Amino acid sequence: MSKRIISVIALLLCICVIFSGCDSVTSILSGTDASIEYKIENDEATVVSVPNKSTVKKIVIPDEYEGVPVTKIADFSATNLEYVTDFSIGKNVKEIGVWALENNQHITAYNVDDANEYLCDVDGVIYTKDMKTLLFYPLAKDLVDETNDDGSVIKVSQYIIPDGVETIRTKAFYKCYSLTNIQIPDSVKRIEEKAFFRCDKINELRLPQSLEFIGKDAFSYCYGLKVLDIPANIKQIDEYAFYNCTNLLTINVDNSEEKLTLGNKWYPTNQGKNIDELKINWK
Repeated sequence: MSKRIISVIALLLCICVIFSGCDSVTSILSGTDASIEYKIENDEATVVSVPNKSTVKKIVIPDEYEGVPVTKIADFSATNLEYVTDFSIGKNVKEIGVWALENNQHITAYNVDDANEYLCDVDGVIYTKDMKTLLFYPLAKDLVDETNDDGSVIKVSQYIIPDGVETIRTKAFYKCYSLTNIQIPDSVKRIEEKAFFRCDKINELRLPQSLEFIGKDAFSYCYGLKVLDIPANIKQIDEYAFYNCTNLLTINVDNSEEKLTLGNKWYPTNQGKNIDELKINWK
């Protein structure tokens, strides 16, 4: 055997030994040149990075890696994906970070294994298994063409949240630029931080009578809103909840101001500056 061949074999053996001792490991996706990266701790695997390459249109988070269950998708591990349209989640994933799946503008559906005991999907939208919390909405779901007055064509979508959901989690609809109409059922009690951040095409919004909490930046940059009724059960509205909603000039609150916990500049502002035309009508 030549010295060159022996050197190559020795180098490959060294690489195998080095990577076998790492916490952060890589799994090659079948049929592509890309990889999902994991971190293994306490006999569980966490997804820490997924590929963002033009050759990868679908991501599949497996049930196991290296013989241990894949239980978590970490924050920032699958954000800003430019090419992925379909995302599947294995049966053992029980936690998805609030920043894990943000700004994936081309994903049409999230698919959760039916055997998963913690999470589920309904028509591509991720919920907790008990259907009480909406976690992530796929930003390219059910897009249709709409023609503007000037003849230009834009992509728009609508969604009806099923009855029984109590919480719209942090960043659930984050940067859903296409969403024009969202129907929120009377079961919803909490709309959390940045839940509808930059959903700038929503032009009508009915907040349910059950609603008690609106989180920080929940509706920031929702330019399409013009009038909003806030129901009597509301207890807390966090800071900047309607930041830069510059066209939202009338808010009717079916409660008295002194009964609410209100964050700094919770109301509509223009880059943080007060809007003279704004009218807030308290009960």
